[in-house]
Amino acid sequence: MCSSDGCSDQRRETTSIKSSIYRGLEENGRRYQTLSHKEYIVPSDEKQFETYEAGHLLALVMDSDRDNPLFYSPIGDNPTNILDLGTGQGNWAIDVADMFPSGNTSLNPIQYPKLTQAANVRGVDLFPPPVTWMPPNCILEVDNIAEPWTWNEAQDLIHIRIMIGSFDPSEWERVYDQCYNNLRPGGWMEQLEAKPFLECDDDSLPADNILRTWGPNLLGCGERAGRPLDTMERMKERFVNAGFVDIHEKDYKWPIGPWAKNQKYKEAGVVNYHHWMSGMEGWSMWLLTKFGAPKPWSHDEVIVYIARLRAELKKPQYHVYERARRVWARKPFPGEVSRAPRGVFIKTER
Repeated sequence: MCSSDGCSDQRRETTSIKSSIYRGLEENGRRYQTLSHKEYIVPSDEKQFETYEAGHLLALVMDSDRDNPLFYSPIGDNPTNILDLGTGQGNWAIDVADMFPSGNTSLNPIQYPKLTQAANVRGVDLFPPPVTWMPPNCILEVDNIAEPWTWNEAQDLIHIRIMIGSFDPSEWERVYDQCYNNLRPGGWMEQLEAKPFLECDDDSLPADNILRTWGPNLLGCGERAGRPLDTMERMKERFVNAGFVDIHEKDYKWPIGPWAKNQKYKEAGVVNYHHWMSGMEGWSMWLLTKFGAPKPWSHDEVIVYIARLRAELKKPQYHVYERARRVWARKPFPGEVSRAPRGVFIKTER
């Protein structure tokens, strides 16, 4: 037991820490997390949560022709534990928790297994998400996944989405190792990432258009910051190195704007247009003001640059898109060879 004064001091200290986490660090008009000792490249504020919302919807639209657009991993109907790393606003974790609810206990569990078996879904991020309600089988936590993990339940599925630039190479290796070690044998890890380049296949975007500077600018900043933005390209290699088997890979082209003829891609393009319009400032502000070339940019220079990019993205004649990739793989059962990839590689989606 502690004395009343000691308990009061402890409560004040805990309250102060919680308040500090919620306040974050204000810089260049944006709020950043303060839990990790390392700076995070994107903000944790209301503008960024709007971007997360659009990104979640984009991923759902791009896989809307599937019965389950949330993940590809074949985890069955009755998973026990599911972990979402870098949960952001918690959209994915909440939707997955709704897929495996506690259900109606008056129903026969043999006849209705999906309605009576709840999965425990945990979402983790560096900043508290602005969520006022969530399913009873979902919990959103504040933690740093680059550090030793504080939970030890064997997971059926570990999910990561759009964490490009979050870690340096050694931290990524540690994250993959911890994912592998915290999965049950036969459990799955799945990751969806995008490449920070605006591309065009039909020459509708001029070679000297400012939109073509976005990718090289951010890529250079990421290298100078020690946070390479090659996350999408390195995923498969990192899955292999961690020991995963049955590695699957699916490539996407995410249109930006409503230019595509196919209805699904047209809808995705509308969503992704809003995703980019709301997201570009947050994606680039920290990188450009800290590691821009030939010297760090000022806040005003970034704002002007983003305004010029937005003006070009509004032009419907430019058929631009970004590349994305999904990789999912299985932790081997005891006795399986785990150092050779045995994946099914799916051709690029057009």
